[in-house]
Amino acid sequence: MALTINELNTVSDKYYDPTIPQQVYEDSAFTAILQSKNKIIKKGGESIQFGVRYQKLGTSGKTGFRTKVDFSSKQTRTGAVLSWMPMQGYTMMHWDEKVKNRGKSAIIDLQKDKAVELKEDFQDAFSSILWGTETDSIAPLTQIVDSADTYAGIAVSDVAAWAAIEDSSSTVLTLSLLMSLRNQATFGKHKPTHHFTTLDLASRYELMLEPKERYYDKDMANLGFDTVTFYGKPVIGDEYVSSGDWYGLDMTVFELLVQEGNDMNITPWFSLEQAGFPNAIAKYMSSVMNLVCHIRKSNFKLTALDADL
Repeated sequence: MALTINELNTVSDKYYDPTIPQQVYEDSAFTAILQSKNKIIKKGGESIQFGVRYQKLGTSGKTGFRTKVDFSSKQTRTGAVLSWMPMQGYTMMHWDEKVKNRGKSAIIDLQKDKAVELKEDFQDAFSSILWGTETDSIAPLTQIVDSADTYAGIAVSDVAAWAAIEDSSSTVLTLSLLMSLRNQATFGKHKPTHHFTTLDLASRYELMLEPKERYYDKDMANLGFDTVTFYGKPVIGDEYVSSGDWYGLDMTVFELLVQEGNDMNITPWFSLEQAGFPNAIAKYMSSVMNLVCHIRKSNFKLTALDADL
């Protein structure tokens, strides 16, 4: 091999490894928005705990100058708990790859491609989990934005205000339908700030607009995503959103909490000799995190839309 492991790691540290964590977040519209709003937060502890205010205090109102105050307490908060969830990824450089890529420049080109490949693979898995349906890892948006699912240990049957807005029957995308769901998910200053849907439904929405009504969101463009808007809020076509889905998300209530010391960690290249591959080396990437939503009811989803109707 033209380069030692130490030489490969010097190149990695200088050119590739420092950029991978940031790029993983930047390549997803959802996490790019969180990153731009400083909502990716490092935190310690054995679990993720946060308070949820689920009903009004209800002690304020009109009174008389000499009206007696009957002090009584009212429970308005409950505790939500999420577990830390791990993710991993790795890449290898095999013996035959070293043979085929001779010389420093060839090895460095292969090393660079493998670094990019690892980043893309990790981001793909990360986005698939965020927009997927499995609930044994990072809490997916399909679970959080739901009218019935339990999330963070709190059941909707126990706390009715913990439900998000959901429509699982409407099949035709219309402006009036979006307006209705937006209104249902509006509570004071909290309302959907970004809309995520499939590429086909995003195109369908754009075709519904007159040319003079097609406004584009500059903030999303600066993050690398071209979007039209609905009520001034960006509509984002995302390849990871399931067919028929449209999410109106209040991005002010989401946080991606990452455990301190475990934020997209990338190891140096290391030998696989003890694993039985004396001429192979590997690089390992890992992270520990979970997705927090402080207010579910300011988010909505449609799950049965047909882009052809």
